Amino acid sequence: MRITVTVENNVYEIDIEKLPFQETIDHVIVDGERIDVAMAPDWLEQFSKCLIVGDHSYQVEFELDRQGLPRTVWAVGQSVDVTIDFPGKGKLKRPEMTGMWGEGDQVRAPLPGKVIGIRVEVGQEVKAGESLCLLDAMKMENELHSPRDGTIKEILVEKGESVELDQVLITLE
Repeated sequence: MRITVTVENNVYEIDIEKLPFQETIDHVIVDGERIDVAMAPDWLEQFSKCLIVGDHSYQVEFELDRQGLPRTVWAVGQSVDVTIDFPGKGKLKRPEMTGMWGEGDQVRAPLPGKVIGIRVEVGQEVKAGESLCLLDAMKMENELHSPRDGTIKEILVEKGESVELDQVLITLE
């Protein structure tokens, strides 16, 4: 996949290729030059990330925008604003529309994937932000949270089921 990253006024074309059997990305192509990278498979879930680029190791932290993409990156004691663009970016759902953080009675799949865990039962009372289910998408676990306080009305999927983008998974009352 090709993404365009703008850091301050510098624009970089980055090609990312991940083979289906790989757990993480092992290299990227930046403006035609291959750069080896290494990161933990759960790097998106960690607050402070260790990213190895070539022979250098960096502690990196991100501030995310409303679509869950980095907008500010902190590394080596500095911060820079970044903009990321790629085909299909406009189709990304805002987190509050997916049930990950938002409002409403429906928790929807923010991307296609497979349900790997359901943490609630019909009739159970939940609080806003409470974990409801886990979705595996592109070899990454995505935890979906309750958009509000309420009671679980319906669970419309089962563990192991494949789901589509924006599919309703759980409803609240």
